[in-house]
Amino acid sequence: MRVIGAGWGRTGTTSAAAALELLGFGPCFQMQDVWSRPELASLWNSHRLGESVDWRTELGDFDSCVDWPGCWQWREFAALWPQARVLLTVRDAQSWYDSALGSIHAWTAPGQDVGPPEVARLLAAVWDEHFGGWEGFLDRERAVAAYEAHVDDVRTSCPGDRLVQWQVSDGWQPLCDSLGVPIPDVPVPHLNARELP
Repeated sequence: MRVIGAGWGRTGTTSAAAALELLGFGPCFQMQDVWSRPELASLWNSHRLGESVDWRTELGDFDSCVDWPGCWQWREFAALWPQARVLLTVRDAQSWYDSALGSIHAWTAPGQDVGPPEVARLLAAVWDEHFGGWEGFLDRERAVAAYEAHVDDVRTSCPGDRLVQWQVSDGWQPLCDSLGVPIPDVPVPHLNARELP
C-alpha cells in the first residue's frame, strides 16, 4: 500500500481513486469494491467485532485505498505501511452533507436492497460508527460536526510529512507534487458527481 485514504465517502473519493490509478498507484480499494468482493466487507465486519485481520495479506492486491471502510483504519494502515502517504480528501462540510444525504444515505435507507448481507452490515456500520445510525444522519448539525471533527483529527494526528490534503478542484499539481510523480496529460477525473436540487 503506497497511498492510504483517510477521507470519508462523498469527498471526491471516486475521483481520487481514478486519479491514483492514473498516477500508477492502483488498483485502489474503495467502498464500491465490496459489491464485487463481499468477502472484503466480511473482513471489516469481523474486525469491528474485535477479530484480528492480516491487512497486508488481505489487501495485498491493492496499492492504495480511499473512502470507507479503509479510512476507518488509516492509522493502523499508516503503521503497517510506514512509507505510504496519507491522503485526506476534503470538501466544504455543508456541501459534503448535502451530497451524502442525496446519495449514499438515500440509497441505503432501511428496507432497501443494498446487496449481500455482509455489504448491508458494512453500510449500516458507517451510519452507526459516526452518526448513531441511519436516522441519526438526518441531524444535519450533528453530522457536519462529526465530519469536521474527523477532518481535524486527521490533520492534527497525521505527521505533516506524510499527509496529503486534496480536493478534486485543486487539480493535479498539489497531488502530483506530494506524491512525487509527473502531471498526466489528461484532466483530473471528476466522477460520481451528484446534481443538487
